[in-house]
Amino acid sequence: MATNPPTGEHGPGGPAEPPGPAGAEAGGTHTPADTFTRYDEDKDAYHCSYGPPTAALAVWDPERELIVRLDRNTHAVVGFSIPNFTHWHSTHGGEDGTFEVDLPPTYPIDPDTASAP
Repeated sequence: MATNPPTGEHGPGGPAEPPGPAGAEAGGTHTPADTFTRYDEDKDAYHCSYGPPTAALAVWDPERELIVRLDRNTHAVVGFSIPNFTHWHSTHGGEDGTFEVDLPPTYPIDPDTASAP
């Protein structure tokens, strides 16, 4: 999924854009109408939910350096969060300010690393 990061005083990159949905690219399973993003300035965390936020399992993905949220029963990806977003973006973001998070539709998990809120 490609998305535009928060900008300006609300994150790296320039003037802030109004909050709103972001879309999946390249034939993703989520449309702009059901993907929601939010940057929490106080916690420096970026959140993306596919559909309305819901209770989910949280799994740390060390390769992508982010938290993946999964449906408890199917392990379908329902969103992700990027803690310490400013630092993460300096490492993973493009020169134009965009970044991409490529997650599979379902996620293999180790029950010992998953947590439920």
